[in-house]
Amino acid sequence: MSVAQRIFAPIPDHDGRGTPSAAARWWLWIVLVPTAVWAWTTSEGAVVPTLVVTTLVASLALPIGWWILSLIADALTKQA
Repeated sequence: MSVAQRIFAPIPDHDGRGTPSAAARWWLWIVLVPTAVWAWTTSEGAVVPTLVVTTLVASLALPIGWWILSLIADALTKQA
């Protein structure tokens, strides 16, 4: 199994079902942390606007990234 297949393959849980891949789990933090830092600096330290902007941007960016990651995982699965 290549590194790419290992990163994009679903992680089996205790029941054997596939859970999100490592890449999908990393994508969550890749989106949340920079967005929260950007929102914090833009709102000058106001907590509520930071949470609102972070939630809004993450709600838009996460599904798009997860969709792209699923397309990559499907391509790697068909290739293997």
